[in-house]
Amino acid sequence: MIPYSQNAQHKEILMKIATLAIITRGNKILLGRKQGAPKIGEGTVNGPGGKFESPRDKSILDCVINETKEELGVTLDPARTEKVAVITFHAGGIANFEVHVYHVSDFSGEPREIKSMVPEWHDIDKIPYDRMLESDEKWFPQLIRGEKFRTNVYYREKAKGFLGIDPFLPFVE
Repeated sequence: MIPYSQNAQHKEILMKIATLAIITRGNKILLGRKQGAPKIGEGTVNGPGGKFESPRDKSILDCVINETKEELGVTLDPARTEKVAVITFHAGGIANFEVHVYHVSDFSGEPREIKSMVPEWHDIDKIPYDRMLESDEKWFPQLIRGEKFRTNVYYREKAKGFLGIDPFLPFVE
């Protein structure tokens, strides 16, 4: 069993919980370009999300709602925000992030730029995989097709040196 923690003050390696929002409107997807020295993926595009932080986040759903508001300035309706995947990211052979992915197409507010993210709308059939993290091209299409899944993604080091992805398993909440 992999130990979970919201902070890593112990000597053992603890996997962090994080979220990712896939926001669509019609045939468009809202992504954000990371800027301002993020810990992972400066200059890449992805959906909003971030680490689960207690006590601010009462649940993983709260986390994706809070992170989306913070990063893009839009408000998600919890009743219309659906968990669609859980992806465990491994770095150097160690599971270090369990990312809970949510899909939503109903939100309020207009996306706005902040110091860490610039919003960009893209056609769903023209997602800029060449501007995303290496593994995204392997699992993102399943999300766009509406598939729900669990999988593991492997890197040599955190978000660098993509090694591979496990087969997709069914996702059940």
